[in-house]
Amino acid sequence: MNEHGKEMLDAIMRAMEIEKETFDFYTRAEHKTFNPEGKRIFRWLARTEEQHYLKLNELYQSLHEGGRWVFYGGSTVSLDPAGPGEKQVAFDTDDRQALEIAMEIEKKGIAHFEELMEKATDPQGKSMLRALRDEEAEHLRIVTEKYNALQR
Repeated sequence: MNEHGKEMLDAIMRAMEIEKETFDFYTRAEHKTFNPEGKRIFRWLARTEEQHYLKLNELYQSLHEGGRWVFYGGSTVSLDPAGPGEKQVAFDTDDRQALEIAMEIEKKGIAHFEELMEKATDPQGKSMLRALRDEEAEHLRIVTEKYNALQR
């Protein structure tokens, strides 16, 4: 394996670590909040980060064993609708802090996937990384929207 290949594997391994840390954070945040809307959002975020981790693990194995990128068609985890009578946003102070941390985590994830995209030479690889980056951007949009609603 050439130096570029090793560098890409290292970067993918770091992305896997980020996804695992993010999953752990969102799982803790889900268990910590008593707000149904907060639980729903954090549960969805955790499930999508878990999917990202699994796909990156598959990619790592495929690149390591045969130098091949894998197809990624996007996340299949949908955000459950709000329950009947559920407040759309009513986070307490601790939940606000969790959202602030979540925004920073998602920004770092976006930056990391953009860095990987720049290094990838395979068109399928760039496409996969772009899809992952775009999903992280959607996470950031949703978390930011919930956070901004608290400021009103």
